[in-house]
Amino acid sequence: MNFTCNRESLQKCIMSADRVTGKNLSLPILSSVLLVTNKKSLIIRATNLEVGAEFQIEAEIKTEGSVAVPGSLFSNILTSIPDEENITISVSNNVCKIITKTKNITIKGFIADDFPTIPLISEGESFTIPSQNFIQGVKSVLMSAAISDIKPEISSVYIYQNGKSLVFVATDSFRLAEKKINYTGEQLSHGVIIPIKNIIEIIKIFESVNESILFKITKTQISCISKSVYITSRVIQGVYPDYEQILPKNSTTEVIILKQDLINTLKLSTLFSDKFNKIQFIVDPSQKKCLISTKNSDIGETEANLTVTMSGEPIEISLNGKHLFDCLNAIMEDSIVIQCNGANKPAVIRGAGDQSFTYLTMPLTK
Repeated sequence: MNFTCNRESLQKCIMSADRVTGKNLSLPILSSVLLVTNKKSLIIRATNLEVGAEFQIEAEIKTEGSVAVPGSLFSNILTSIPDEENITISVSNNVCKIITKTKNITIKGFIADDFPTIPLISEGESFTIPSQNFIQGVKSVLMSAAISDIKPEISSVYIYQNGKSLVFVATDSFRLAEKKINYTGEQLSHGVIIPIKNIIEIIKIFESVNESILFKITKTQISCISKSVYITSRVIQGVYPDYEQILPKNSTTEVIILKQDLINTLKLSTLFSDKFNKIQFIVDPSQKKCLISTKNSDIGETEANLTVTMSGEPIEISLNGKHLFDCLNAIMEDSIVIQCNGANKPAVIRGAGDQSFTYLTMPLTK
């Protein structure tokens, strides 16, 4: 095996591939990346058995072949030779030699035949969406997914089609986020549930890709395909909660506030919140009063009056200040709308005039 390629292009792919590698002591081959050459290009593969990724870059191929090399080591080597434009790599007996104008580096590799295969999905339903739209949809809801693996269905992001929208949903049962992205492509008969750990890796890889992604879905796998990247991931085979039944159809109290004012207030208020991040949200339209207060017996307390537009019934509701703060990055509008239906019902947050994003947070009862 012998080839020459651009160092910067190779470094970007190796760094992305190394994120996918598995740190499995019983299967050390999973911490490596596989290099495979064909007639005109270099193919780079990595997998942790949950997610598999394949990248392709142009290269001058002198001799075809394959080898697996330690991912982190290879990535660090390429980062440490930034002045080199092109590098030549040759492999003999699983020993990889990296040759540049000024440096000769040798690293020990693994037998390529020991590297796990990455599934190639050729059946199932498919849809195509621009990479940046997909990333926006996932990032808008990611903060609401459960961290624990006890309930795999909610430690995930659920994606399905609803009319002319592709809908992204995540919940940890204490809060829920839904983002709708305009979509006029292929019709999907069912949704897909992607584990949070896997989808984080997928969006990290596609953040630097500005092109459309083709997704193919089966009962057990999803693949994401662009011109130079192929990713496959396990999907959850359970049933996602019927979340739409808990979304309020109307509200008894509504508050419109500048997003930046709420951000500034929450930054201060959460400094004084307790271990539950509890804040008191108090609204009284008849008294033209809206304030957020927090109290911590070990630190102190704070009360902030807000300039808002409000209507409806007076309410005093306890909310998780961190949960409220987390959703604000997903709202692009300058003003946000907070809707409530009583102190014991969830609060709903949206951007003013934007129905594409909905965030629901449960009240605190302690």
